[in-house]
Amino acid sequence: MTQLKIDHRVTEYKNGLYEKAIHHLRVTIPEKIDFFRKHSETYSMGENSLFNTLKKENDGDSQVGKKRKLGISEVSKIPIEDIMNVNADIVQIQSELKKYYMEIIETFSVIRIWISLNIPKIEDGNNFGVDIQENCVNHLNKIEEIYSNQLDQSETYYLNRAAAVKKALKYKDIDGYKYAILQYDEKELMRHQFSYFDLANNYAEAYSLIIKNFQKLQTPKSDHATSTMI
Repeated sequence: MTQLKIDHRVTEYKNGLYEKAIHHLRVTIPEKIDFFRKHSETYSMGENSLFNTLKKENDGDSQVGKKRKLGISEVSKIPIEDIMNVNADIVQIQSELKKYYMEIIETFSVIRIWISLNIPKIEDGNNFGVDIQENCVNHLNKIEEIYSNQLDQSETYYLNRAAAVKKALKYKDIDGYKYAILQYDEKELMRHQFSYFDLANNYAEAYSLIIKNFQKLQTPKSDHATSTMI
C-alpha cells in the first residue's frame, strides 16, 4: 500500500505561518486593539462624533450646508448640482477603512491557515483539542467574511448614490431623489463611525479566543505538551 507523508516544503510553509501568527499575537493584534479603541472613543456618538464633526465641516456657513439640516419640504431649494458630487470626506474615510479591512483579513487568515494545518489526522477519541481548533477556524472565517463583505459595501454605496443622482438629474421636480442622496451620505458616515468600534471588538474577541486556547491550538492531542509563551 502506498504511503504518503507531508512534504518538507509544506512543513516549512506551516512553520513560516507559525512565526507570522506569533508576531501577530504578540505585536500586531494588541496594537490594533489599542489603535481602534482610541479611534472608537474619538468617534463616539457625542457632539464630537465623526458624523457630527464632518457634517459641521461640510455644512459651515454655506447655503447648501444650512439646507442640508432642513426637512424634506425644504430639500427642493437645494440645486442638484450642489450635492451630486461624492462627499470628499467619505472617499477619504473609505480609503482608510479599506486598508484596515484588508489588514484584518490578512492577519487572521494567516492564523486560521496555521491552525488548519495544525489539525491532526482524524482518529477516534481525544478530539477535544481538535474541536477547539475547528471552533477557532470557524470564528476567524466569519471575521474574514464580515470584512470581505464590508469591502463590497463601499461599492454598493457609490452605485446606490449614483442611481439616485441620475434620477434626481432626470426628474428635478421630484425632491425625494435629492433627499435620498443626502440620506445615503449620512448613513455612510454613521456606518463608518461604528466601523472603528467593530474593528476593535473583532480583534479583541478573536485575540482572547486564541490566547485562552493557544496550547490546544498548538498541540491539540498532547496532554502534557508545552506551548510557546505568547
